[in-house]
Amino acid sequence: MYDTKVRFWGKVVDQDAKPVEGAKIAAFVVTLRMVKYKDGYREFSILTAKSAADGTFLLEGADGFTLVIQYLGKDGYVLPSAYQEGARFNGAKYSYFYKTMGGQENLFHPNPSEPVIFHLWKLNKPEPVRIIEARGSGPKVKVGTPPTPVLFSNISVTDIGSVEAPQWEVTVSALEADDGVIKADPLDIFMFQAPESGYTHSITFRYGLDGPGATIGEPCALVRFYVRSKRGRWYSAEECAFFAPDEEGLQVPKIRTWTNPNGSRNLEHDAAHPLPEPSLDD
Repeated sequence: MYDTKVRFWGKVVDQDAKPVEGAKIAAFVVTLRMVKYKDGYREFSILTAKSAADGTFLLEGADGFTLVIQYLGKDGYVLPSAYQEGARFNGAKYSYFYKTMGGQENLFHPNPSEPVIFHLWKLNKPEPVRIIEARGSGPKVKVGTPPTPVLFSNISVTDIGSVEAPQWEVTVSALEADDGVIKADPLDIFMFQAPESGYTHSITFRYGLDGPGATIGEPCALVRFYVRSKRGRWYSAEECAFFAPDEEGLQVPKIRTWTNPNGSRNLEHDAAHPLPEPSLDD
């Protein structure tokens, strides 16, 4: 009843929007039926494909209602940092979810003239990058209190909303007077090159929940920014997931950073095959 014949068109491009040929794609299609295989039965089908010279690929040959892409890659290329092995908040394998039915955020694209775009970064000269993830064990940030040091920056949260429209303002500031922070370009999904200039002592973000009330533990916003140490001795990219504070006004943002301690703005990295990691000494 809910199953649809899968014909999913995608296209793989690099950081310069050039087609990537030969990228491997693996996915499974979830169905409500039991599908027979030589080793028994299961409720999903496995599909594989490889991108053509123009970067396009087609996944077809199965019926189902959910398509999950669990592998997308090519030697010499890496996914955006958020999807890389060893650089994710939940530690699980990355996946892209697509649905067949309306009302979903991501739908099947059966039209070859409108393929879903996937991005891979062609590595040029990756350098040793230090990756740190804090998934709930980091410093707690209390709403309305002075800035709290969190890894390479200070963070404070202010309640600026109401019961009907909960909203908070996050201020990210540099640890030292000579350090600096700058917001990431929303269109830059990789954050592999820190800006040369434009840093300030502090930046602000706002986030909230639609409708009355705030659900404790519900993610509200992902803020992305760069940090530069004094005199540019190191550069760091950071992604911080913020939540609705609990009853005591506390929250522990989920934070991921990747830092080049060698004074270079180059933040290219392959988390699945890390280079030797020097210490961050500043």
